[in-house]
Amino acid sequence: MTNKKLYVWTTADKLALAPHTGELVVKIGDAFDTDSRVLGEGIDLSKREMLCTYNIGDRRDYDYHTEAERAIYDIRHLEHHVECETREAFAIPVNPKHPPYRWKQQIIELVDTIVDRVGGAPERVDFIPTTWQRRAVEFVASAWEQNKTTLLLELAARFGKTGTITQLFSYSDADVMVVANYVKTVNTSFGDTVVKHFSDQMVVLDTKDDKDFLTKFQAALDSGRKVLVTCSLFDSARLDRNIEAICEVPNRLIVVDEADFGAHTESNRKKVEKLREESPLILMTGTNADRAAASHQIDAHMSTTYFDMSLEAAM
Repeated sequence: MTNKKLYVWTTADKLALAPHTGELVVKIGDAFDTDSRVLGEGIDLSKREMLCTYNIGDRRDYDYHTEAERAIYDIRHLEHHVECETREAFAIPVNPKHPPYRWKQQIIELVDTIVDRVGGAPERVDFIPTTWQRRAVEFVASAWEQNKTTLLLELAARFGKTGTITQLFSYSDADVMVVANYVKTVNTSFGDTVVKHFSDQMVVLDTKDDKDFLTKFQAALDSGRKVLVTCSLFDSARLDRNIEAICEVPNRLIVVDEADFGAHTESNRKKVEKLREESPLILMTGTNADRAAASHQIDAHMSTTYFDMSLEAAM
């Protein structure tokens, strides 16, 4: 039996066009070696954005194209279209206001559904933590075992804070992790990390961008997947309502990312305290640990410098 792969990918220029067109053009095709196939189409690998890959045995991409053409998916097959020279291209509607990781998550969920109907299995890229990232996860786990629930992680630049915390969430029994910020914009790298390494385990939602947040939040929980929620703490009537819904989930983990930055107003601090009621709180910072911890009684503090990381990498 052959062991082909179905690959779904796009390019940097297509991602740049999506905010203007409201569509992201992706290729869905089969191959034994996706890199050689992409190179054969004249695409620079450095500009390719691989979205997802599936093991499909001896099936053909035609089977998946036929399924994708059904009206229930609401996507355009660009076969014989002036926009494309191959029948492997599809235009998928996306929200121009959302960041690219949201489009990627949407497309992965869409193609997962198509593959589930036709046959095949997703192939994910495992997240491999570094020595210092494993040490941080072990520190948090040890602190929790000692009932120390308010933690400060002072981690140097290039530590990989996003991957560390997402891996911790994956290992934990928490159903929801909220990543909050004291600034108006949230860290989209969490979404990128989930899409690349954890899309089969969890979904990313944003309390600001998702106007139907409550519906999506409950649907994700009902599906059995973990939910990573990104959240700007600035005042909003909808945010207060969303926080109430989040707090109904008993197994949750609260993280304040770049906790030394932004407006530490009384209103924002109250939102953090509301979110973390009877739940662990992790404050992450790479610089001003004193300001990050100013509003909290810290139970345990871990600090890792760039020099520490260099020493561990050399061992």
